[in-house]
Amino acid sequence: MAAAKKTPAKRGPKPAAKKTTAKKTTAKKKTAAKKPAAKKAAAKKPVAQPVVANKVVAAAEKALEKANLVVEKATEGLAKAKEKKATVAAKARVSKTAATVRQLDAAKAGLAKAQANLAEAKAAAKEAAFNLKLAGVEGSIDSVKEKSAERVTAFAQGLEEKKAGDLEKALASFEEKWLLTREKANVRKVKAFQKKEETKIAAAGRKIKTKISALKKQQAEKLKSKPKARKAKA
Repeated sequence: MAAAKKTPAKRGPKPAAKKTTAKKTTAKKKTAAKKPAAKKAAAKKPVAQPVVANKVVAAAEKALEKANLVVEKATEGLAKAKEKKATVAAKARVSKTAATVRQLDAAKAGLAKAQANLAEAKAAAKEAAFNLKLAGVEGSIDSVKEKSAERVTAFAQGLEEKKAGDLEKALASFEEKWLLTREKANVRKVKAFQKKEETKIAAAGRKIKTKISALKKQQAEKLKSKPKARKAKA
């Protein structure tokens, strides 16, 4: 009976192993389901070039905005420095103590620093504006290149569409020219052949005439010889 109790304890861990395999299969299915996302990213590749051009312009615009904000802050700082100097100078006129002199010197130094900061900020803003203009020009060059490529493609397509018709026209023109030249050549060849045939006819005519004259002579000789033969028999 003790052995019968131990057997269910050994069989217990087996269903747990099946659960782990089921989890693995579900995990594999989830990872397999994520694969179409990679295909979508690959489909967006042709749009990469115009996006890059827009990013350059957008970055230049942001840089110009930041530079203009720095100019505004530097302008506010210069105004505050001027006010501070004015107040300290007014105090220094009333009481010229060492403390007021130090405050006036510090206010003057702050004003000079604020002026330098504003000049530096304005220079940076000018540079950012130039960079934005340059990015726009570069973007226009890219658009010109794209339009040129489109025109080249359209021109190539037009030539491809006209190819069959142009070939037909060229063949018809070639056929017409070839027939005219062939006709002229045929006339020349016929004339030359006719001359050869005429010379052959003339030669044959001469031969026939000589043959006829020979036959006539033979006939005349036969006629002359026949009466003499009759006299001999008498």
